[in-house]
Amino acid sequence: MTAPHSDSITYQNILKVNGKDPVVYELEGRQEPVHVVIPGGTNYHNTFKFKVKNRKMENLKYKQVFKKGGIPIKHVEIDSGTREPSETEIYEVDSPEDETPSGWLTRGMYHANTTYYEGEKELFVAPWTLEITK
Repeated sequence: MTAPHSDSITYQNILKVNGKDPVVYELEGRQEPVHVVIPGGTNYHNTFKFKVKNRKMENLKYKQVFKKGGIPIKHVEIDSGTREPSETEIYEVDSPEDETPSGWLTRGMYHANTTYYEGEKELFVAPWTLEITK
């Protein structure tokens, strides 16, 4: 996992799986990848929380790339806009609801990277794994 390029922004991810309590993942300063287990055919979405600290951040976005066996399977990109620095405000961006694939062929481990950008400048990379179970 690579650290933010400066102390201008902090990150948190909240996974919301239908029928389960939300799970919060602190991304800043994390030493190991996040491991997520979700049954196949389950609806879920993520809420990304961040705080802009020292300067205005423009054209913020995040991209997620899922791979299985090294082959890209899915790509998600969400624009988060321009955000002003604040001592107290925590911004939240929700991903669209999605469904994990179902069936015995789709079960197993998927490797993913979530990359946060300001324009084309990479701010932070969070590697993680998604395990789809029965």
